[in-house]
Amino acid sequence: MNPGTFMPQELIDKFIDDLWFERDTDTLKTLSQTSRLFLHRCRRHLFNFIPLSNVNSTNGSQCIARKAKNLDEVLVKVPEIANYVQRLFLVVSNFNNAEVHIISQLFLRFSMINECCLFMYSPRDWALVAPELESAISHLVHSPRMKTFSLQCIDNFPLAFFASCTNITDLIIHSCSFEDHASLGNAETGSIARLHSLNLCRWSVGVEKLICGRSQDGSPILDFSHLRELTAALPKQDALPVRREILKRASKLISLRLKVNDGCSLNGVFQPSSSFESLKSLSLRLSMDFDPKNPLFGLCHELGRIERSNSLLEEILIEVPTTFRLQHDFLTDLNDVLTLPGYTKLRRLRLEILLRTVIFEEYDREESNRELNDAAQAQCSQLFNRPSLNFSYFVAVQGIETMTTPLDTFVVVHIER
Repeated sequence: MNPGTFMPQELIDKFIDDLWFERDTDTLKTLSQTSRLFLHRCRRHLFNFIPLSNVNSTNGSQCIARKAKNLDEVLVKVPEIANYVQRLFLVVSNFNNAEVHIISQLFLRFSMINECCLFMYSPRDWALVAPELESAISHLVHSPRMKTFSLQCIDNFPLAFFASCTNITDLIIHSCSFEDHASLGNAETGSIARLHSLNLCRWSVGVEKLICGRSQDGSPILDFSHLRELTAALPKQDALPVRREILKRASKLISLRLKVNDGCSLNGVFQPSSSFESLKSLSLRLSMDFDPKNPLFGLCHELGRIERSNSLLEEILIEVPTTFRLQHDFLTDLNDVLTLPGYTKLRRLRLEILLRTVIFEEYDREESNRELNDAAQAQCSQLFNRPSLNFSYFVAVQGIETMTTPLDTFVVVHIER
């Protein structure tokens, strides 16, 4: 306890943390100016994340530059505040020269930042970014403390940019395109060898250049040997070699999340099976209009393929959005493969079926409830009778006209064991 205080510092910190959890920033600002006992913890929350975006503004670039200028003025007066900034979100807009300079100067003050997200509302060419701003961004992303880097909706992004990001552990790439107009043979470049998490949830044009790319010394730009979490979309069969390139080099992969789109199949994704010896969690979201003869896109066959080499799988989550009437034959195959000796450590199995119907009011949700319950009881009896397995499932019913509604807002009929 600090001399002269009425409560331990731990309780003070807990109180301030609760205020931040409730997003009561006005109170946090007041407390930070009240006592030194509150100052550090309040600043830690207030300045941890800097969003330079243009929400609710008709002139985006001016809005972002104004925010940057206001913050820069604060840092000039109190330089130590820059040490609290750890996360940065920037909407890359059509900045003029003055705005570029303001934002670039602000970025040069950040020395403790460890997470950076570059976002564009609609795809724009990276070549249009002013050299001064590009240099300032590179300074941030290539810093020793940078761990998480996210790119969204950026076109013509140079692969050479990644060659010096040797400390990145989490990489997120959504809806981008890649070009490589620069040599990767610089003596100062290296592989992103500490990569633990890769998110490619939306396939990006040319991403195979990054996944398979190598420097002139032969080392890969992305080293997947320490990859533990992978999130990816499977958009089409011609991307299969790229997926295999990731998976066969990810010998320590623990969590795999895949979104399987129309016209795609899981057949061959889990080859070689030895690459999945460490896999513990598998999450799949399958195409909405599946083939009634193979509703899980070859999943059961692939699980059977890796069963002999993987004895660590603990969790399987399956989402099946569909416009078809429920057919439950696939549950028999799922039961058969998951009762093989290699899956004795399976602790959680969750099946989510999203029914999309044109006439929402006329769909009998209670009937769907009974159908799935009877089918699961009959066809997955061995899984149901395994005491160590938490086997749960539900049906969600949604009208076609609201297909963009998030899953958690659907009318849901839960059928849980």
